[in-house]
Amino acid sequence: MVRSDLIAAIERVTRRIAAGEPVTMAGDADALRLVEAAGWSVERGGRRQISATDGLVVGLDLGGTKLRGAIGNAAGDILHEIDEPTVNAAPDHAVGQMAAMVAALAGRAGIAPSRLATVAVGVPGVVRPDGRIAHSPNVPFTATTPIGATLERMLGAPVDVENDGNLSALGEYATRRLETPALSDLAFLALGTGIGMGLVSGGKLLRGVGGAAGEIAFLPFGRDAFAAAKTEPSGAYEAAVGSVGLAAAYQGATGKALKVHEIFAAANSGDAQASSLIAELVDNLALGLGAVVALLDPGLVVLGGGIGARPEMSIAVAARLKLLVPNEVLVVPSALGDRAGVIGALSHALDGARARLMTGGAVASDKRATA
Repeated sequence: MVRSDLIAAIERVTRRIAAGEPVTMAGDADALRLVEAAGWSVERGGRRQISATDGLVVGLDLGGTKLRGAIGNAAGDILHEIDEPTVNAAPDHAVGQMAAMVAALAGRAGIAPSRLATVAVGVPGVVRPDGRIAHSPNVPFTATTPIGATLERMLGAPVDVENDGNLSALGEYATRRLETPALSDLAFLALGTGIGMGLVSGGKLLRGVGGAAGEIAFLPFGRDAFAAAKTEPSGAYEAAVGSVGLAAAYQGATGKALKVHEIFAAANSGDAQASSLIAELVDNLALGLGAVVALLDPGLVVLGGGIGARPEMSIAVAARLKLLVPNEVLVVPSALGDRAGVIGALSHALDGARARLMTGGAVASDKRATA
């Protein structure tokens, strides 16, 4: 059985056990033997059950304002969740906070952190192949710090570090694949204060050589893209579609300082200036997504974030996108909202735990071998 098939079989076996469905040796014998040998499945009352202490994983979603974490069992069931304000007063402060949250989640499940099968962490920056974090303006990290290896030393458990947009994409993909098993490709666009993208291609995260695939904030944009790139250090495209730009444009045109949700409310109440700016925002979103669709043909685009998840945005963007590219593409709002990142982190952690199960539980710090 090839690696990907065995990982899928482990997932299938654990879900069946958790659901109380019969599991036989026929077809899934190798996966069942691995699960039982690792203690992920236990016998109680003459029937198999998912262990409450073995095969547990933790997923963390680190943002500029909030750190959210969850612990789940080998079948993907969420056992406990925690969220708290992000500690980011100085570089790497968030590392200690993440370690403390993992320990707290493990404690709620009654185990030591070192017994966790895998921890997956989503961070708001580019994760280099060696584990260093780049382009993380909202949560500062020391450029030389390998976050995964550092957390592994603190916790004694294997840690995988990933871009938060990638994990949000993975969360949407994993959730939707339960209803649509044939789903293989997806683009997730998070639009709020800034903009980020995660890409799933052929069932796997698309990262690029340096971990920067999907950094759509830096998409060349504007009448003079070179000039825009010089004046917008966070990315010309982000400046064109982010909430900061929208609020600034509205204030510049009207003299009124409104928050983004207030601008949308004003548009719904007949404010012509607000409606015009939102229409321009929709066009800019369609232009950026048109490039993504033309290059990658994902078939499904999921819009998330404070702006993107608004139901009217997906309808409006889809209508404009049809005028740009001939590809058939469905544009939908996020099904998970602000939980997409932590759900994706748990899914990524489970994939890592299943892969490590086949190799005797070897730690693979920052090597991205688990997707």
